[in-house]
Amino acid sequence: MSDTQLINGHTFSNRQELLEIWRWCLTMDNATEPQDAVIAELSEYFQMPPDQVRHYCLHWEEISVQEWQAGDRSTKDGLLNFYQTQTSWIFDTMWYHANQYHETVPAETVNIVQGLSQLKPGHHLDFGAGPGSSSLFFYALGWQVSLADISTTFQDFAKWRLQKHAVPATFYDNSKEDLPAESFDLITAFDVMVHVPNISETLIQLHRALKPGGYLVFNIDNLPRTAKTEWHLYKDQYPILGEVRRVGFRRHHKISYFHVYQKMKRTPTETAWISIYDTLRYNQYVTGIGNIVRRAQQRLSAHP
Repeated sequence: MSDTQLINGHTFSNRQELLEIWRWCLTMDNATEPQDAVIAELSEYFQMPPDQVRHYCLHWEEISVQEWQAGDRSTKDGLLNFYQTQTSWIFDTMWYHANQYHETVPAETVNIVQGLSQLKPGHHLDFGAGPGSSSLFFYALGWQVSLADISTTFQDFAKWRLQKHAVPATFYDNSKEDLPAESFDLITAFDVMVHVPNISETLIQLHRALKPGGYLVFNIDNLPRTAKTEWHLYKDQYPILGEVRRVGFRRHHKISYFHVYQKMKRTPTETAWISIYDTLRYNQYVTGIGNIVRRAQQRLSAHP
């Protein structure tokens, strides 16, 4: 794999250059710190004083709990209403993206681009795209970009933001329309899979939307259910990972904590064997034993 890629006529050869491009996508100049740029952009969009924006960025979790508790989320419509109306995650995600430049949190999109450096720019879809930062980044690298989300608030903000920065993009509302078939070379999904009620249907749709040989990259931020994680539908990863290969994906090495799969064709016999293997590999019993082993290892390492 080459460490050099084309970026709209420019080449980069190291991680710091990628981080600088990420910063430029957030700031659009060479002087502003990403946190300051994010606060200014959120302040402009929401017509909110900068101090209040910073408060929302730092206290998004409490605000998100309030938004969750504002309605009945036990039904499909109630859950969709939460995703379509909440705004706290815009502040959270934008702040998180700003902090990625200094790598006080993982620079996720930069990590993925480095890990897939063999890919030439093509058509990228960010599934569950949020505020559009990754799309800005991929566009700067020479990719055609599309964004899909069920959140009305996220899509409205992302459309405003990309239009402001003169970035052409196609938007898909997953609550109303299907993705076009065989259209994308790469699909990324940041912190999305744990919010998908029917994972099998979603994976089938994403497989269909990829071109032959295209890549699907996603993480699974599974968490125990608490008042602050009510919207995380999976406490373990196995319900998701057990479905991916049987849909028609080949597993590749992970990029940090991101799973990497490639679209492929299999015979019915191959699919049947893989389905059996993954059912045995990804289930609550294997996960339970693994959790016990990991806890024991942690205790031993804490008391040498």
